[in-house]
Amino acid sequence: MNINKLRANMKIKFLYILIVFSAFSYSSSLTVEFNGNLIITPPECILNNSQKSMIHFGDILLSRIDGVNYKHKLPFELTCTNLAMNNLTLSIQGDPSNFNNGILKTSNPKLGLSFYINGIKQDINKKINFNYLELPSLEVSPVQNVATSFDGSDGGDFTALATLNVDYQ
Repeated sequence: MNINKLRANMKIKFLYILIVFSAFSYSSSLTVEFNGNLIITPPECILNNSQKSMIHFGDILLSRIDGVNYKHKLPFELTCTNLAMNNLTLSIQGDPSNFNNGILKTSNPKLGLSFYINGIKQDINKKINFNYLELPSLEVSPVQNVATSFDGSDGGDFTALATLNVDYQ
């Protein structure tokens, strides 16, 4: 067999292989375009008709401050729209007292405010879960620092500030 014939034969086989693979590797593509309009309506909740709440304890006697006496109900009305689920969280945010981190600080360093949710003491700055269909009841009561003694100069007006936060889960 001569070399030229062998080369020609190999070229034919190579071209045949290329043609066969070319036939099988042929592909086609199709570009598909998708479009739409995604409308996102975020949930919105309004707490107490967006009104600031004021709690006036009036005159309180030091000897009667025990966390139960002088307890006042906090107004808690909530109107939500576009909720995907009814699961929410509530937290009472504020500066902690210098004698208990779970109690709200007042302008009197020997006095704080304790919060109750559904009758159970709740530390400030902690989230609790609740269902929009079953709003919790909120109460607040003055508490004293029992580790200190009071004298005549400790009396007088006091103030405190807290923020109620409602978040979506």
